[in-house]
Parts: sequence; structure tokens; C-alpha cells
Amino acid sequence: MRKHLLYVVLALFFFSCEKEEQVIVPVPEFTIPDEFYTTEEYVTIKEVSEADRYHWDFGNGTTSTQREPDSFMYAEPGTYTVKLTTYTAGIAKTVEKEVKVARLYAYEVQLLSYIENYALEGGDVAAPSEGNPDVYLQVSTYENNEEKVLYKREVQAAVTRQDLPLTFAVDRIALGGKDFAQHTPFFKFFDHNQDAADRLIAHNLVAGGSSRLYLDKAKKEGYYSQQRGNTDWGSHVVVKFRVELP
Repeated sequence: MRKHLLYVVLALFFFSCEKEEQVIVPVPEFTIPDEFYTTEEYVTIKEVSEADRYHWDFGNGTTSTQREPDSFMYAEPGTYTVKLTTYTAGIAKTVEKEVKVARLYAYEVQLLSYIENYALEGGDVAAPSEGNPDVYLQVSTYENNEEKVLYKREVQAAVTRQDLPLTFAVDRIALGGKDFAQHTPFFKFFDHNQDAADRLIAHNLVAGGSSRLYLDKAKKEGYYSQQRGNTDWGSHVVVKFRVELP
């Protein structure tokens, strides 16, 4: 009787081991749809394989336990490793993929229209025109409420509406990123005045994540457009940029 009982116990033990060995957990999968993302652009993750639990590490100090995480982005350019660990039937499996985060660099600025009076500086909208402005472009950032000029072009004298658009080439001005003060520049157009303060006639603040930003990822270039008023009265500035991958 004891020998028979022993056989039964051994049979149950080996059957249990065989059953555990039959639990096969595949390596998890997910897809990052785009070839690259830019700073301050939301990254999407798709086609995540099924599991009981999920743990994401995005390589920049942030994590998630959602199946398809949303609302995460990278503040600085670079190549990041996205790591997914899934847990199924108590078994952990991990897969890693890289995501490239690019930075945008302005290379050209266009003035399509300008405001002829002091409206941008809080003046009277109905004030008479100051005549044909002597226009120059200045690119600045602000640190501790102090303006830091990054770029300034020579004056183009007596600009009329027929002279527009004015096009200015600029040299790799970084747009977007963790350092807001450094990488969120103001593109300003002034009317130069030798006898008084220069008059602001058009400006454009370029910031990432804006609906005014248009990016063609296939061509790796785009532009940022901001218009105030209309073509008859107002200002319109376009900043063109290129993508630089890490």
C-alpha cells in the first residue's frame, strides 16, 4: 500500500512539473511608429503584446505601467532606450527598442507683413503710419528677465509693402528643448530710428508643441508661422527650420 501511494505521489509531482514547463511566455513586442521625434513632441507607442502587467522605462527617468502609455516626451535630443518588461503567469520578459529625438534648427526667417504703428508696443492702433520702415531682424532669448541677443542683421532701408516678403538667412538657431530660456527664441523685426527707440513692427516666439508649428518628417524640415491681424493690417513672420538627428 505504501509503495502504491509513493507511485501516486511521484506521478503527481512529475505531472505538475511537466505542466509548469508547458507555460511558454513569448518575448513582448511593441511598435514606435515614427523614425524620429522632436523635443517636446509626444511619442506614441502602438501594437503592444498582451500580458498581465506592464512596466515601461523610457530612458529619461520616467516610467509607466499602462499597456500603451501616452503623454510622454523628451526634453533634450539624443538616442533613448525604451524598455518594456511584461509579467505573464509570474514570468517576466523584457524587450528594448531605441527612439531618436531630434532638435530643430532655424535657418531662414521671413517677414511677410508688418504693423506700421505702435500697436505691438501698446500704442494707438489708429495712429498714423510712420512711413516706410528701416527694417532689421534681431533674434533674442531672455534669461532672468534680461535680453540676450543671439543674432542681428543689417538694416534694410525704406521697406515698402511691395518689398515683402523680406528673407533673412540665420545660422542654426536651436528651437525647443529643456532649457526654455536658451532654446525658445524671439524673432523680432524693428524699425530703426536714429533719434528715438527702435520700433517693434513684427515678432514671433517659436516654442515647441505649438499648433503653429508644421513639420514634414519625410523631408526633415518645416516652419513656424505666426500672424497677427490680417494681410491688410497686421504682422506675419515665418521661421523655417531643419531637423538634425542625433
